[in-house]
Amino acid sequence: MSSTLSGYISALNRLGKNLAGGGLLFMTGLITVDVILRRIFNAPLIFADEVSGYLLVLVTMLGISYTLQEDAHIQVRMVIDHIAQKKRVILHLVISAASVVYALILLFFSGQLTWESYHLGAFSPTPSQLPLFPFQLVMPLGCLFFLFQLIIGMIQSISWLCSSSPLPSPEKE
Repeated sequence: MSSTLSGYISALNRLGKNLAGGGLLFMTGLITVDVILRRIFNAPLIFADEVSGYLLVLVTMLGISYTLQEDAHIQVRMVIDHIAQKKRVILHLVISAASVVYALILLFFSGQLTWESYHLGAFSPTPSQLPLFPFQLVMPLGCLFFLFQLIIGMIQSISWLCSSSPLPSPEKE
C-alpha cells in the first residue's frame, strides 16, 4: 500500500516539477520579450511584471514537493551529519510534523483565499485586470502536493524506525 501511494505521490511531484519548469521557461521568455519591447520599441507589456510574479509563485509552490522528494532543499549539515542515524530520523519526523502543521494552515488559508476569489469573480487591481482565481489555485494545489510528500516521508521514516534497515536514498529519475 505504501509503495503504491508513494508511486502516486511521486507522479504528482513529477507533474508539479514539469509544470514548474514550464512556468519558469514561460516567465523567462516573458521577461525577455518585455525587456526587448521596452528597450527597443519603448512599448512594454503591461502584464509582464504581474504575470511573472504569479509564475514565481507557481514555480515555488509546484516545485517544493519534488524538491522535498529528492532531498534537494538547502540544508546546513554541520550538526546533522554528526548525529546518529536513528536520532536523525527522529529529528526528521519532528521537523516533518511541524511542517505538516504549517502546510495545513497554509492550505486552509490559501484555499479560502482562492475560493473567495472564485466566488466573487475577483480581478487584479492593475491595468491588465487578470482574473485572480487561476493564479491563486496554484497555492493550495502546491500545499496539497507538499503535504502528501511530507506524509510519505513520515511514513517512510516511521517504517525505518520500526525495521531498523538502512535508510533508503531518494529516488532519482
